[in-house]
Amino acid sequence: METLFDRPSDRRVAQQALADWRAQGRLGAQDLAVAWARTLPARTDWHRWLAHVLLVLGAALLCAGVIVFFAFNWDALGKFTKFGWLAAALTALAAVAAWRPAGDIVGQAALAGAQVVSGVWMAVIGQTYQTGADAWQLFALWTLLAVPWALAARAAPHWWLVLVVGNVALLRYSSVRLGVGGMFELLFSGRHARETTLFLLAACLLQLAVWYGLAARAAGRGFRGEAGPRLIAVLACGYAAWVGITSVLVDRVEAMGLLAGAAALAGLGYWFRWRAFDIVVLSLVCLAGIGLAVSALGRLLFNGHGDFGMFLLLGLATVGLAAAAAAWLLRAWRAVSGRAA
Repeated sequence: METLFDRPSDRRVAQQALADWRAQGRLGAQDLAVAWARTLPARTDWHRWLAHVLLVLGAALLCAGVIVFFAFNWDALGKFTKFGWLAAALTALAAVAAWRPAGDIVGQAALAGAQVVSGVWMAVIGQTYQTGADAWQLFALWTLLAVPWALAARAAPHWWLVLVVGNVALLRYSSVRLGVGGMFELLFSGRHARETTLFLLAACLLQLAVWYGLAARAAGRGFRGEAGPRLIAVLACGYAAWVGITSVLVDRVEAMGLLAGAAALAGLGYWFRWRAFDIVVLSLVCLAGIGLAVSALGRLLFNGHGDFGMFLLLGLATVGLAAAAAAWLLRAWRAVSGRAA
């Protein structure tokens, strides 16, 4: 039996609409069973999904094998031999992608492998010549090298790698600029961590604006789907919550940091509720907002007081905020599902 839906999100929307119609008495049990069966994936859908998963795993294992090969045989290989093997690997992957038809999953996997091998090439250059460059420069150059492959692939997953590597470069650059040893130390114990987190938050918001701008004008280049904006939004929610919480949990509350974090979360909530609805991002916004609100309330309650009853009040506030957020998310999901149906 063939189904009418190509994307899992479309299936979920249709199933939610059918469930709502059944609860409202607008659909009988028999009609529901027939309509529900059309929303379930068919055997061909499972075969296609399994083929894609195995291909992705194979490409990932191949890239991992290239990395392990160079790590294990580092001393036995000359520098020109290393560069030759990498050039051969890149050439072979590019040839496979050029040989396959446009949009073919095998060709896209080859281009993804070329993106990863480009990063390996930069790492080998850095280890061979020991130029003294910091790791953030490696990730920044890797980001630039990954862009042409993503443009050639015209698929969203290739841009995910660009986003991940680029944001790692930004995080590493921020830690170096502040003289902090590690990236996680930057977020938890570095001086001027709030200012740096504000910079990272602004960078994420800029990436989100650029993504949606390109999605409106160049969707054929791969700027489509929900995963890319979700990836950026996860980082933005984390940075917004952290800059707000660190502004509260200090000797003297930093009002600007608290307002900036709250404003960023409010803006993300507005955008993903009314302009580009995404229940996953809205859930993350609610989670970050609850964490920020509870931290601010805890600072207010425990500022100069040590009463144990304050813990009970803080717990009740957390439960109340979580219940309110869950109710709001459910109403938003049903409203959008009803319109889509």
